Amino acid sequence: MAKTNEKIHVLADESLGGIKREYVEVDRKAIEGERIVIVEADCQSEYWNGDMAFVSRFVKDDSRFGYYAESILVNGQLIALYDREYRVLEPTNIVHIDGERYEMVDRKAEVDEKIVIIAPDDDLAVDGDIGKIATVTEVFSEEDIDASPMGWVKRSEYRVLVPAESSEEEPQPSDPIDVIANLATRVAELERENKRIKEDLGWNEMGPGRIAELRNADSDIRHDIAALEERVDNDYEESDAWAGSVNEKMSRLQDEIDTLHKDNRRHGEELEALKYAAKETDGKVAHLEADIEESFPATDAPLVFICRKPGRFEVYQDGKKLHGVMSVRINAKVGEFATHEIEYISGATEEERQ
Repeated sequence: MAKTNEKIHVLADESLGGIKREYVEVDRKAIEGERIVIVEADCQSEYWNGDMAFVSRFVKDDSRFGYYAESILVNGQLIALYDREYRVLEPTNIVHIDGERYEMVDRKAEVDEKIVIIAPDDDLAVDGDIGKIATVTEVFSEEDIDASPMGWVKRSEYRVLVPAESSEEEPQPSDPIDVIANLATRVAELERENKRIKEDLGWNEMGPGRIAELRNADSDIRHDIAALEERVDNDYEESDAWAGSVNEKMSRLQDEIDTLHKDNRRHGEELEALKYAAKETDGKVAHLEADIEESFPATDAPLVFICRKPGRFEVYQDGKKLHGVMSVRINAKVGEFATHEIEYISGATEEERQ
């Protein structure tokens, strides 16, 4: 049995020969072959909220979402849906026959009860018997039955049709959220129809008679939109308690957002302070390097080599920095004279010394 607050769809079930069956929306990942309904469409140009499809397979996606469901709309169009975009339509045991609601019950039937064929036996029936309705005329000891107009029916072939309780047949109060969502969906459908009439059918290329006809249709659609918007307003007025709860939740969310903004500003201030401290440190390092550069050339040694960092060196001759130096090689052994080789760009050192 479906709960009264669940979203119910009455759809033809091909596995029951096309009998109308009640389905409920379930928020979970679908299984291949299941029927789904789109509730949060990402791509409004290919599919819309309310469209139904069957999941054919799941495909690996390189994005952070992982997998998407390759689905087929009722019109045959192939689309890709992520889990957040759809809800699964799970079949219930409630079917609609001749305008009445029945529950399919898996038990032995009694005389005069109605049954529905769900799985015909190969020896007694054919696939065309699926979904057929019959009335029990006799029950045998093996729980098989004789039914009109089917004849002999095995226990494994049928389900008993029990009229749904009268309380369930009475109209149930609508959830304000579902009512407003359905009305909003209907408004969007009417607006799309209005746009389609004007653009897809070539509003500016039609003759005066067709344009007048479309103008009347547009007027009717706008009237329907206004009526639906009025119903939405009325439903809002009748749902003050519900709206108050929503406002309270929105207020709490706004407080959380304000707190996040404050934390963000505080983090920004800390980041700026770190940037300023880094800038001061860079200045001190530059100043220290300048002091070192001024102090080392002051030595009386005729040739000075300075290595500040691995791979970076400076050469001073007679207190003057040599420019154009590309490499320096120093050979030194215990008990022998030290020698060195300096490779530099010709002319640069001479110009510096003049």
